[in-house]
Amino acid sequence: MNNDVGNLTNALDTLSKFQQELAKSAGTAPGADGSTFMGFSMTGIAASLAFSIIGLAFYRYGRRSGPTSTVVYGVLLMVFPYFVNDTAYIIGIGALLCILPFVLKFG
Repeated sequence: MNNDVGNLTNALDTLSKFQQELAKSAGTAPGADGSTFMGFSMTGIAASLAFSIIGLAFYRYGRRSGPTSTVVYGVLLMVFPYFVNDTAYIIGIGALLCILPFVLKFG
């Protein structure tokens, strides 16, 4: 049993070394760019979640009593984080989509 655990530990060490060598050859160390999940930083994930919740609120308000454009802005706020990876762009586009319904009043 101890021999199996030792073999497994050695295999995991070898795999870890291989991953580090692969990252060095690619020019990036794991986590060097601050990414945690599929290229998103924790700030990007938090911003995406926040704008999606705001989008849900816009959508629900638009469906119940607001103008149709509020529904469209709500759907855009919920969907756009899936297509944007950069945190600065997520915050910029999200802020713009949050302000736009109050600036452009139509529908």
